[in-house]
Amino acid sequence: MQAPEEEMTFKEKMKYYTTLTLGTTACVSSFIFMFTIPWVLDPSISTLMANFNPDPVVCKTVYFEQRVGTTNCTWSSCKIGCSIDMYACDMIYVSYMNVAFEDYDGQEPGDENGTIWLAQGVPLLVNIKACGYPPKVNCSVFADKYGEAESIFSCYYSRVDKNLVITDYNWNDEVSNIIIALLVPNILCAVSVGVVSYWWYPGCQKRRCQYQLPPDQEDASINTTNDEDDDEEKDESGEEGQGSFKYDNEMSNKKSRSLQEEEKDLDTTINMPEE
Repeated sequence: MQAPEEEMTFKEKMKYYTTLTLGTTACVSSFIFMFTIPWVLDPSISTLMANFNPDPVVCKTVYFEQRVGTTNCTWSSCKIGCSIDMYACDMIYVSYMNVAFEDYDGQEPGDENGTIWLAQGVPLLVNIKACGYPPKVNCSVFADKYGEAESIFSCYYSRVDKNLVITDYNWNDEVSNIIIALLVPNILCAVSVGVVSYWWYPGCQKRRCQYQLPPDQEDASINTTNDEDDDEEKDESGEEGQGSFKYDNEMSNKKSRSLQEEEKDLDTTINMPEE
């Protein structure tokens, strides 16, 4: 007959399910951080390194073409999915002025010195990687909005590469994406692993004086402590016996000495020499 298993207490159940939840959180956080590297960190860091002009300028579409076929699509202004092959592509070319979009009045200024146009006939990209996923990136809407010839809109150009132009840019949003992608999954993973280690690692429980031995080891430790206590009691009793024996010997010696001295005092006879 097997002994019936003891039911877990409420505290033990809470500890078990909390540990399971924290372990799952740590694993999921690690996978999330790995996925944020190509999807969030790399595009945001590349965007910041491109050093885009924070103030939008005036862009004008000069050419638009739709191509089909992997050999014909060497690049695309917008692509759904950053890791798939292109079978169809939208190529949008624009020219942008050295005029802030908020100062543009709808009329193209004269270009007497040839400095009004900063670049002409450069590719327009939806973002730094020219790709994305719905709902943030919708290539059909992008092509309808910016592919019409002679359309005017705002755009951002890179001060590192004048041929790099995108439609949307916000420095604060890119920094926020980097901070969130770095801190949130890593903090969740570190906290989860720390709590689980503190609960289940024996070294942590020893420092709290709450380390519990298995039942068989507890019995062995109890027996050893009892044997040690018995030995100590025997040693103490032996020391007490030896001490009492020494004390009795000292008292008997003192009594014998006192008797000898008394006999000497009583012996007052004078021994006369014989004639």
